[in-house]
Amino acid sequence: MFLKKIVSIFIVAILIFIIANPTQASYQYYEEPPFETYKMSEGDTLSHIAERYGVDLDDLYRFNFDIGSDFLEGSSITLVDNTESSKRVTLSSSERDLLERLVHAEARGQEYEGKVAVAEVVFNRVDSSDFPDSVYEVITQKRQFEPYTTGTIENNPDDETVKAVEEALKGTDLVDGALFFWNPSIATSRWLEKKTVVTKIDNHEFLE
Repeated sequence: MFLKKIVSIFIVAILIFIIANPTQASYQYYEEPPFETYKMSEGDTLSHIAERYGVDLDDLYRFNFDIGSDFLEGSSITLVDNTESSKRVTLSSSERDLLERLVHAEARGQEYEGKVAVAEVVFNRVDSSDFPDSVYEVITQKRQFEPYTTGTIENNPDDETVKAVEEALKGTDLVDGALFFWNPSIATSRWLEKKTVVTKIDNHEFLE
């Protein structure tokens, strides 16, 4: 009789633990997410979800930048990075940094749209069969961008430039496929003078 009572108490204790910790009892951990979104349950935290599905916590915050610190039960969060699929090209962190520095050097003092347009020209060259196939190779190609040759590309970009590059990356079309740009008031080039002007933004002419 005493043994049965002990067993009964033990079983009740286990049931109480499971009821009090339903999420912990059912968790299965993965090396990577088995799906793209997750519906929040009571007691969930981002750090726990990141660990469970093999997602870096910093990435989880980046994927869900529009969600505050308080998560409502039943709301969904994103476990994978879907941002690149909607972008014009895929950039490594070093390529993005190089592009931001180029735009800053080439369009410093120009209006915001002019900075977006300079980034567009780089992307247009990547898409063109007449130029290299990556942002890094386009920017570092010989005799193409003066800031890379002179070293002014080493200056840090400002916040507006970073924003302009991000906007261009999403697929803007301000220069209608232009592959070249210049400021004709301070630069001379008989070769560029023969090109067709697609549009003009601030002091820059964009050419095809």
